[in-house]
Amino acid sequence: MHTIADPSEPRRQWRSRFVAIAWILSTIALAISTSGLTYATAVEVHRLTRTLPARPPEVVRDVVVRNAPDNKGRRASFRILLFSDEFRWRLNSYNALESTPTQPDFTKEMRAVLNDAEEVICIGASSEEIPAGVSFEKGRAEEEKRAARRAERIAVWVRSALTKAIPVRKLNVGHHVPTGHAGDTSEQRRVVIILVLDSDAKTDVDQALRAAMARESERAPIFETLLTKYSLATGPAFTWVD
Repeated sequence: MHTIADPSEPRRQWRSRFVAIAWILSTIALAISTSGLTYATAVEVHRLTRTLPARPPEVVRDVVVRNAPDNKGRRASFRILLFSDEFRWRLNSYNALESTPTQPDFTKEMRAVLNDAEEVICIGASSEEIPAGVSFEKGRAEEEKRAARRAERIAVWVRSALTKAIPVRKLNVGHHVPTGHAGDTSEQRRVVIILVLDSDAKTDVDQALRAAMARESERAPIFETLLTKYSLATGPAFTWVD
């Protein structure tokens, strides 16, 4: 049974216009805040539950690092791909890198992984080898240039596999520190590609990537190697190739 309001009953009055306006503004602010929180939660859930394309056959190690912060707390998520020995041989000599016009025939799985990224980072590295008769300083400088060219070459290969306008960065980690052990150094020229899966607006990718590597170095020793065993990666910031 519905109750009919008595028209003679006085309407509810605010104590003052200021109180009324304050109540209305607080209600609007609460609605906006709730809406923003709902959106932020949805974004975070998407980040944590996002399904990634399967690891391609070219890759021997696949590590995902989510929500790595830069120095201002803005975050980015990364997927680090360490390529197999069968793929690595293409970068194992200067001649193959500089003069061979061929490029890897990426599988459809690899193309799917690359095209799923927000951004791609191609890493160029050089082994500890320095030609006989060349000073260490001069030899290191030449090897750092070679590492930059490796990053360039990998970037060319990656761009050929992209079907969307995805930014491609080139990171030069430089020359591997001398180990004092003679032998095969191809391991020091690993092919590594890093995908930026998502990031907050204005995230410093350099800082966030370094934080991601430091955080996961125990789980993935390749991160520790990249951060501490190459001449251009041990400083406060990475060296990017233009």
